[in-house]
Amino acid sequence: MSRVTHEDIARLVRGIDTALGLEDGRISPETTARARTLLEKSRSRMDLGEDYTVVAFAGSTGSGKSSLFNAVAGLDIARVGVRRPTTSEPTACVWGDGGEELLSWLGVPVQKRTWRESALDGDDEASLHGLVLVDLPDHDSTAPEHRIESDRMVELVDVVFWVVDPQKYADFSLHSHYLSQLTEHASNMVVVLNQIDRLSAEERKACLEHLGALLRADGLGDARVMAASAVTREGVPQLREVLTGTVAAREAASERLASDLRALAADIRAELGDPLADPTSLPGTERLVDAMIDAAGVPALAQTVEDDYLRRAYRQTGYPVLAWMQRGQADPLGAGHGATRDELLRAATPETTRTQSARVNLAARELVAEAVGSLPAPWQQAVAAAEKSSTAELTHTLDTAVTAVKLERVTPGWWGGARFAQILFFVLTCLGVLGLVVAAVAALVGAGEILGSWWVWTAPAVCLIVGIVGSLITSGLARRARERGAAEAAEDVRTRLTAAVRQAAAGTYLEPITAILAEHKRVWESLR
Repeated sequence: MSRVTHEDIARLVRGIDTALGLEDGRISPETTARARTLLEKSRSRMDLGEDYTVVAFAGSTGSGKSSLFNAVAGLDIARVGVRRPTTSEPTACVWGDGGEELLSWLGVPVQKRTWRESALDGDDEASLHGLVLVDLPDHDSTAPEHRIESDRMVELVDVVFWVVDPQKYADFSLHSHYLSQLTEHASNMVVVLNQIDRLSAEERKACLEHLGALLRADGLGDARVMAASAVTREGVPQLREVLTGTVAAREAASERLASDLRALAADIRAELGDPLADPTSLPGTERLVDAMIDAAGVPALAQTVEDDYLRRAYRQTGYPVLAWMQRGQADPLGAGHGATRDELLRAATPETTRTQSARVNLAARELVAEAVGSLPAPWQQAVAAAEKSSTAELTHTLDTAVTAVKLERVTPGWWGGARFAQILFFVLTCLGVLGLVVAAVAALVGAGEILGSWWVWTAPAVCLIVGIVGSLITSGLARRARERGAAEAAEDVRTRLTAAVRQAAAGTYLEPITAILAEHKRVWESLR
């Protein structure tokens, strides 16, 4: 396991603090209370520093826990007796000077504190300087207050030595209520099989193997398993070596806090549920956008722009007689009365129907259901409320998006050229017809001198032919240009309106929803 740093702990604390900052109901009250307690413990323990490492001996009634405590300490400190339970309050043995503030924080009574060393020890105990060894009340005591005190201390200490005996090491209560609940703390745990002096070599081996299998089943395969005897002192030097290494590392407090914080963070993540990979890109968004485009009247507006372009272009570039006739017809968009062409185009768009609104609502509900399907109920409710609020503002949202897009286009320059050509060829046609009529009248009245000139018939005929052919060519070219221009105008408006609606969908409409989902992802990731 990599070394735990204070920054690791600070990061986990920030993540849990972030989770506590969520609105009420986003995480359960039980988890919230547990988080507040753990954060207070973490801050208090780190404020006390890591000069001392707190190791607790915990065990059941009759496990010989207190005897083993005395054997490791080398002093008769913990009370050992026939009447059980014997240990009613935690007893502490301290190696080195000081530690009173830490003992007070642990809640060890003053009369239960012992400072291990004396002048007689010399440097014999120097390797354990900084160790606070605590003997806990029995976790299975018949006295409820003893069990409560034991549980409280297990939550506070840095390392726990679970002392078990050959008769009760497989006790269901020990494994189900304690050991299996501490899988995150395997590195801060040692399980000691005590009283091995009562076992033969074969029995000892069998017990240790079975105990190891039980711990692996509890999820504690990494926990260290040792054997000892408080009576014969077998295994006690090895226990002291483990304690020496633990004290020397000065990391037990950080590792224990990090384990507690990681376990809590994992529980909060489990309550939150897995976040969306990208809250800004929700499945079903395209269906919603399509429905909103239809509800905003984008297809109808595009068609209106196309039809209006064709009408206006024909009046400017069509064959003059037909174009003048169309100018006399009423404008399908209505009279201006001071309104701009843009306003007239919008006014001609049909209002959103109930069917279109229903389609948007259905697409929105499907999107939300798909997006929050894996999230817990409080988050689903929050997203549903945001979706409902957005839907209530749908008409305003779409109106704002569509109104921001300019519909009227600048009059193309080719209209003027086509109009000039149409008028020119129309005039030539008229001159040709007039010239031929004059020549015909002259022929009828016998103006032979005039008719003898070749240009009397040729010039009008040329004008007529040029006018007709020119009008046909110009009209054909203008018609194709009008159709192309109208299609381009419609596509341009459709593209810009679609972009505006899409932006409104992703912004104004979906923003309250994606904001909640983004917050969910941010909190979840802060707990990793």
